[in-house]
Amino acid sequence: MKKTMPAKKAEATNAPSEFEFKDVTYVVQSKKKLPLALLEAIEEDRGEIQIVRAIVGQEQWAAFKASDPTIEDFEEFAALVSEAAGFGDTGN
Repeated sequence: MKKTMPAKKAEATNAPSEFEFKDVTYVVQSKKKLPLALLEAIEEDRGEIQIVRAIVGQEQWAAFKASDPTIEDFEEFAALVSEAAGFGDTGN
C-alpha cells in the first residue's frame, strides 16, 4: 500500500491524493473538493461506512466492495481514505 501523493501536499495544492489498496489505485479529492454528501453523513452521524463511501464515491466504493473485503480490510481501507482526505492522524 504505497501512497503516491501525500495528503498534506495534495491539500496545499488543492490536488487529489492517491493511495493503493489491494493493487487498486484510489483517488480522493482534497478536503475542500469533497462532496457535500460527506458533511451530511458526518452531521447526521450515519456511521463510518457512509462517510468513507461519501469520500471515495460510488464507483470507487464499488471497486472496494468487489475485492470481497473483510471487516479488517475495511478498517485498513478507511484509515487510508481518511489519511488521503487529510483527516488522518497528523501525529500532533
